[in-house]
Amino acid sequence: MEMEQLQTVKKFFRWYYFNNSEKIKAPESTESREFGYRDFNGNMVRHLSFKSEGEYRAFLVKTVPKSVYYSVAFYIDPTAPMESKGWIKADLVFDIDIKDVSEKIKENSFWICKKCHSFGRLPAPKVCPNCGSEVEEVEWVCDECLNEVKGAALDLLNILTEDFGLSKKEISIYFSGNNGYHFYVYNEEMRKMGQQERMEIVDYITMKGFDSSVYSKNIPENGFMINRKRVPVDPNVTVDIKRVFRAPDSLHDESGLAKKEVDSLESFDPLDKAVVLPEEPVEVLMYYMPSIRFKGETFGPYKQEKVKVPAYVAVYAVLKGLAEFTENRSG
Repeated sequence: MEMEQLQTVKKFFRWYYFNNSEKIKAPESTESREFGYRDFNGNMVRHLSFKSEGEYRAFLVKTVPKSVYYSVAFYIDPTAPMESKGWIKADLVFDIDIKDVSEKIKENSFWICKKCHSFGRLPAPKVCPNCGSEVEEVEWVCDECLNEVKGAALDLLNILTEDFGLSKKEISIYFSGNNGYHFYVYNEEMRKMGQQERMEIVDYITMKGFDSSVYSKNIPENGFMINRKRVPVDPNVTVDIKRVFRAPDSLHDESGLAKKEVDSLESFDPLDKAVVLPEEPVEVLMYYMPSIRFKGETFGPYKQEKVKVPAYVAVYAVLKGLAEFTENRSG
């Protein structure tokens, strides 16, 4: 993406962090966490530390990161090199991504050429058949596939509360800001677990090595119940006790939506609650954008046309590689 386009995205990110800094929460024991961020030049900076929530908020307003993360781990010295930080414990976390849950997302997804903006259904060609340039795949969400991933999140919540005996007060759930859900478990015994113990929990949740046909041979409905319990969490996320995880209330660099805490999974609508950028109309050239619903209103489909849409739609389309701002708004 051209730097001029990124600078316009940054202008809207700056608006969000400036106007919402007091609502952004720092993690528990802020001073014991490692922070990291990616800037709009693509550079990743890690091993940062903040003494307070106020210092963290001031950093967001001043720096305007493209994405920001903090460690699931608590450290003695979070600014030290990884081998010298002094690991104390780590939140138990889970990541559920829409691509691992939804069949509908595969039907909606498509490829688009980065140069001539030709597009087509998956599977994507190795290069654009029109101009020979690089193509990229775009996952395109809809209400049906968002409900599918929400169903998986509800299954995970049931497993954690019913099978592991956790209270809902020990669990926080966030919409990831793009296409999934993040879970945090704050139980002190689980925070002290190592990688092997966490892997065993993942195996239980994903039912790795479990043959459902053995149990469903005589009682067909059991197969359905077992499949509903198999939640495809990302094992790499849960097992990595030194991972930096996208920060709550921060903006996602692939969508412009916020990583938002979920009060009630059943009623949570990410295409409403996670929309936090301004509604001011912005003109963009849409190369191609299928229809999508934000805040109860449907936008698109668009194909090779200039349109004025709310800033949150414009940023979403630009970050997905589907549009460009038609005027310089980076000031």
